[in-house]
Amino acid sequence: MRRALAPALVVTLLLVAVQLTVFSSLRIEGVVVMLVWLWPFAMGLTGNTTLALFCALVAGIFFDTHTTTPFGLTAAVGLLLAYVASRLGREGVGDLDSAAWWVTPVLAAVAGLSAPLLYVVGGAFALNFNLWRGSVLAMMVVNAVAFLILARPVTRLARSVAHVGERVRR
Repeated sequence: MRRALAPALVVTLLLVAVQLTVFSSLRIEGVVVMLVWLWPFAMGLTGNTTLALFCALVAGIFFDTHTTTPFGLTAAVGLLLAYVASRLGREGVGDLDSAAWWVTPVLAAVAGLSAPLLYVVGGAFALNFNLWRGSVLAMMVVNAVAFLILARPVTRLARSVAHVGERVRR
C-alpha cells in the first residue's frame, strides 16, 4: 500500500486538475461529468480499501476547494462510492480479468446513476437546496453513461497505480 500511495496521490491530483479545467467546462445537457467520483470507484474495484478511500478524500477535498458547493460533500459521496466498490473489489466482482467484460462498466454506470442522487440528498441535509436547480434525472443519466464509457480505461489506470496483479520481488 505504501508503494502505491505516492503514485495514487499524483494521479488523483492530475485527475482533479483535468476535472476542473476540462470536464467542468464541458457540459453535456448542462451536466458536468464527475471524474472525481469515477476515480475512487475505480480504485475501490482494485480491492484496496485504504487507497480507494484516500483517493476519494483527496479528490473530493481538492475539488470542493474550487467550487461553491458545500465543502466536503463531494468527498463524502466519493468515500461512499469508494467503500462500496472496495467491498465489491475484494469479492472479485468488478475484476477486469476474471469477471465478464460488461460487469465493470455496468457497476460504474450504477455508481454514476446513484452518485448525483446521493450528492443532492446530501446537499439537502447540509441545508443547501441550490443543488436541486437542474434536473437530477439528467445528472444521473449523463454520469451513468459517461461512467459506463470511461469505466474500463479508468479501472485499468487504477489497477496500474495500485500495483494490482504485480508479483512482490524478494
